[in-house]
Amino acid sequence: MIRQLRYILTRVFLHSMGLRVEKWHSQVSILWSLDHEERNRILERMLQVNRPINADGDPVTSLAEINSSPLLSKGRYRKLNSGTNRSGTFKRKTSGTTGEPTTVTLSREDLSRMLGVRDYCFRKYGVRVGDREARFWGRPEFGLKNNIKNFALNRKVCFPSGDHAKESLARILNWAPDYLYGYASLLLEAAALIEKHSMRFRSPKCVICTAETVLPAQKEYLAKVFNAPVAEEYGATEFDIVAFECRDGHRHFVNPWLIIKESDESLLITDVSRKPTSLVNYELGDSGSIEIADCDLLGGSSYLNVLTGRSINRFVYIDSETKFHSVDLSYAINEFQSKKREIFSFQIIQNEYGILNVYISDELQGGNEALKNFMENYILRKTGNRIFVNVSSNKKPSGYSSKSYFTQNISASIENVA
Repeated sequence: MIRQLRYILTRVFLHSMGLRVEKWHSQVSILWSLDHEERNRILERMLQVNRPINADGDPVTSLAEINSSPLLSKGRYRKLNSGTNRSGTFKRKTSGTTGEPTTVTLSREDLSRMLGVRDYCFRKYGVRVGDREARFWGRPEFGLKNNIKNFALNRKVCFPSGDHAKESLARILNWAPDYLYGYASLLLEAAALIEKHSMRFRSPKCVICTAETVLPAQKEYLAKVFNAPVAEEYGATEFDIVAFECRDGHRHFVNPWLIIKESDESLLITDVSRKPTSLVNYELGDSGSIEIADCDLLGGSSYLNVLTGRSINRFVYIDSETKFHSVDLSYAINEFQSKKREIFSFQIIQNEYGILNVYISDELQGGNEALKNFMENYILRKTGNRIFVNVSSNKKPSGYSSKSYFTQNISASIENVA
C-alpha cells in the first residue's frame, strides 16, 4: 500500500509540473503499434506543422527533405539556438565530451514525451516512472535541493565506493527498490560487495545500465547477483532515451518521433516533434551500426547493433598507418571474462602507438599477466596485429570517458589518414 501511494505521489508531482507521462506513454504505444507507412504519414504531418529549421536555416516539411538537409554539428546548433529563452521551458546541459557543453531547451511537452518513452520502456520490465528507483550514479549527491528532488521522484542515490560503500549499499537494498538504475561500473561494484559480504535483499524487478558500455558477460553476472533481468539503455542529454534493450537483447530505437541514421562519423538524429529548438540531422557524436530485427518486443524493428562511441575512439593504432577497430578490445575482454568467470570494470587508454593501458577494478585471481597475455594473443589472432598491453588494477585512469570503454589520446589528426 505504501509503495503504491508513493508511486501515485510521484506521478501527481510530475502532473503538477505539467508533465503528462501517462498521455505520452499511451501515444508512444499507439505509434509503435502502427505499420511503418502509417507512422511515416503521421511524422510527415508533424513536420508540416512544426517546420523545424535545418543547419542552413531552411524549414524542413517532409521526410525527404531530412535526407537532403546538411549535418547539424553541436557548434552550429548552439549558434542557431543561442537566442532561445522561453518561459515554461527546461534546460539541460551536455557533459561536453566532444568539446564545449551544449545547452538544450525543452518545452513541457518535449519533456513529457521523453518521460512517456521512458515509461513505455520501463513497463516492458514491470516497472514504471515513479516506482522506487535505486540510482547508482557517478558521485554522491548532497544538499537540500537534491534531497527534495530525489524524494519527489521516489529515488535514492547509492555510491558504492569508498570507506562507507557497504553501509551505503545496505541502506539502499533494505529500502527494497523496484529497480536499479545507473552506471554499469557502479552496479558491478555493488554486485561484488553483495557477493563478498553475502548480503541478503529483495530482488528488484530489473536492472538498467546506462551511460557506460556493458559487456554480455557483465550483464550475465549482474543478472545472477541481483536475480533480475538486465537491460541496457542508450541515451543522450538532448533526447533522453534513444535505444533500449528488449528481453531478446536488441537495443531497439524507442522514441517514435526520432529519425535516426548512420553516417561515417556519427549517428544522425532528427526530432520531428521538437518545438522550442530544431534538431535536423543532428550529429550526436557517437557512431554505431543500425540493423533490422524481426522482433516486436519493443519499439520498432530498427535497433542499435554495435555502438562504437566517439568517432575518434573507433580505432586502435599500431602506427600512423596501421589500425584496427576498437570493438575488438571489448570482444577480447568479454571472452576473457566468460572463460575465466572473473567479472570486473575496465577502461582502456591509448597514449602511444602500439601500446594499450588497461585499467581494471580489481586484481585478478590468476594475476594481471593472464589478461595481458590473453588480450595480446586475441588481437594477434583476430586482426593480425601485435600490440603491447599494460594492465593495472585498482587505479583510476586519466582521460576517462564515461560512455566508452576505450579512449584514444593520440592526436585526432591521425583520423585523416583513414
